[in-house]
Formats: sequence, structure tokens, C-alpha cells
Amino acid sequence: MSEHNHIDLIEAYIHAYNTFDISAMLALLDEQVVFENEASGEITASAHGKAAFEQLAVQGAALFETRQQTITELALGEYAVTAYIQYQATLAADLPNGLSAGDTLELNGETQFRFQNNKITYIKDVS
Repeated sequence: MSEHNHIDLIEAYIHAYNTFDISAMLALLDEQVVFENEASGEITASAHGKAAFEQLAVQGAALFETRQQTITELALGEYAVTAYIQYQATLAADLPNGLSAGDTLELNGETQFRFQNNKITYIKDVS
């Protein structure tokens, strides 16, 4: 799979994420996809397999009124790509950490992707 294919998959995934199109996100994933979210050095969420990813994606989407990931840079490897991301979102619900519906989040982070057979097999969000 070429770097161009990797970039196309990442761009399609980010677009689907930004537009809350979970079906389009799932279409890009391998059946055995692994997802991890890391914040401050700790894994805060994970999913193994498409069904678990879908459940986590639906729960996550419900937390946001709007969300926008913008790729600022890509670091390309043979089997993996790291996308450096600027993230902005408006909360749709109150969170246990004290943030409230209507609050805006602005973060910089990275998302690591791995691929096999023209599908995304691994996603790790790091902030």
C-alpha cells in the first residue's frame, strides 16, 4: 500500500470524524481495528474490533455539538503515519471533569495510524 493510499485513508477518516459520519469511519477500518486514546501519558479509552469502535464512536459523538480535526503535518513511515492535529470542539454535554455543555476545547495532539490491506488497522489519539 502506497503512502498516497495511506494519506487518502487518513483524510477520509478525518473528514468522516469531523462530519459525525460514523458509517463512513467504519468503512475505512479493518474488522480487527485497535483504537486507543492517550491523555497525559495514560490510556483513557480503547476499543478492539469494529463493533467496539462503533460503540465508542457513538458515545463520543454524543459529547460534542461540533468538532474539527485539522491536519497540520504528516510524518510518513512504511507501515504507519503520524498525523499532527489541531483540534477544536464545542461540548454538547457536561463532563465529569468540570467542563460544561457549550464550552470550547482547543488542543494540539497527534494521531498514529497503521494500515493493512487498504484498511486502517490501528488508531491512537495522543493529547
